[in-house]
Amino acid sequence: MMLGDLREQVVDVLRRLEAAGLVRGTSGNVSARDSDTGLLAVSPTSLAYDRMSAADVAVVNGDGRQLEGGRPSVELPMHLTILGGRPEVGAVVHTHSPFATAVAAVSDELPIVLAEQAAAVGGPVPVAPYAPTGERAMGEAVLAAGDAWAVIVRSHGPVCLGRDLDEALRAGFAVEEAAEAWLLARAHGEPALLPEAEVERLVRISGRLR
Repeated sequence: MMLGDLREQVVDVLRRLEAAGLVRGTSGNVSARDSDTGLLAVSPTSLAYDRMSAADVAVVNGDGRQLEGGRPSVELPMHLTILGGRPEVGAVVHTHSPFATAVAAVSDELPIVLAEQAAAVGGPVPVAPYAPTGERAMGEAVLAAGDAWAVIVRSHGPVCLGRDLDEALRAGFAVEEAAEAWLLARAHGEPALLPEAEVERLVRISGRLR
């Protein structure tokens, strides 16, 4: 089986996202690039995560041509666009996490309110305008946010990036935790933000690129 270990990791990430409530049903999608071959492992479409196996995960090349596995996610064009435009990115985790999606409905940015957000994402999380699902436009909207390691697409959900799946997953968890804290604090006043000097220190400690 091609990219067996990487496909196993994709299944594991999807199940962890579901267990944490960041995706429901068959929502959300994940991709990872194999550094040796440049091939991508992409979550399959419309398959429950508890029934998914590594063999179901699609393997595609950089042009999106399928080589093995099940039919890839409808969001494949987004993944191809991001990974093609950001060579330093090795994995994409797209969730429909509720708090982050709610933030995007009322703000153009999720400021840095938590230390874990700084360590995992490296800065504020920009909100990108809505783009049609299943089209390259969503990936282009994420790329338009610059070198951010997480972007929330309005009326859709976060797109979290990493050099590998572990980093992208950590970013996904951190974005949702920060979004929940920001929304709760905002209901009672103006949320305090993490000082810039501390943000820089945490980024250095974590090794997260800014």
